[in-house]
Amino acid sequence: MRRKLPIHITLLLVVVFYSTCWQAIRFAAGLAWSDTLRAYEGPLLPLYIEITGAVWTLTGLFLLWCMWRGKHWTRRAFTIASSLYAAWVWADRLFVQTQLRANWPFDLLATILLLIFTDMVVLDPHNRTYFERETYERES
Repeated sequence: MRRKLPIHITLLLVVVFYSTCWQAIRFAAGLAWSDTLRAYEGPLLPLYIEITGAVWTLTGLFLLWCMWRGKHWTRRAFTIASSLYAAWVWADRLFVQTQLRANWPFDLLATILLLIFTDMVVLDPHNRTYFERETYERES
């Protein structure tokens, strides 16, 4: 019988699931609207949207699978993926969108808080059994 997940782990999984769904929609929209995007923005933007959407969708699915299976590398995967995702979001915002919106300080604060939350949940030793069930069960 599986133990009930604590609220902070459930919230982390909801964030990963939401981000994965968002990137899947982005990927599908890039495919569906590629002709229109090519007409107005050139050939590289649709390809960029499709590739990054697919990469982050697969990454999110991988993280959810790792969590479901309790693989021993789950904690490391969450830490690396969250850092890379935050870096990509800001690189995209600064170099692709090139026009900072007025709410960029809020976006930066939200990014930092989400990274802190992710690291606190993933690196908390009390949560080891939820993230590394495979290793934990082998040691028992």
